[in-house]
Amino acid sequence: MRPLLAALALVMGLAWPAWGQSAPDVRTLAEQGDAAAQFVLGSMYRDGQGVEKDLTETLKWWEKAAALGNVDAQFALGNIYSGGYGVDRDYVQSYMWFDITAAQTGTVWLAPIARSNRDALVDRMTEAEVSKAKEMSADWIARHKQ
Repeated sequence: MRPLLAALALVMGLAWPAWGQSAPDVRTLAEQGDAAAQFVLGSMYRDGQGVEKDLTETLKWWEKAAALGNVDAQFALGNIYSGGYGVDRDYVQSYMWFDITAAQTGTVWLAPIARSNRDALVDRMTEAEVSKAKEMSADWIARHKQ
């Protein structure tokens, strides 16, 4: 159930405290390796909910969650790099994260959105960049098999 709540939080722009969790409680779970809590903690840093806004912390926690297979974090990273939100816009990184999300998500609604976002980037990328992004995605998936 936690991944579904985290997905809803991402879509609605909310974070865990909306369901009564405090920042210290979420941090404790995140530090214990709970991927959903890591995603939520990153979202809290993005929004400044219960913590000071800090995109560096957002990326840190979303990358930890993504490494544990949290598709919400993977999708969020694709969006961050696609839009250049607080980071340099990087279509290769964005493509990679959307490709990873599409390959790993078991949700009916997220996979097509991730594929659509990934495919929309191709017009902005060179063939070499697309090839590199595909290589990076395949390598990442191979290294993070659950």
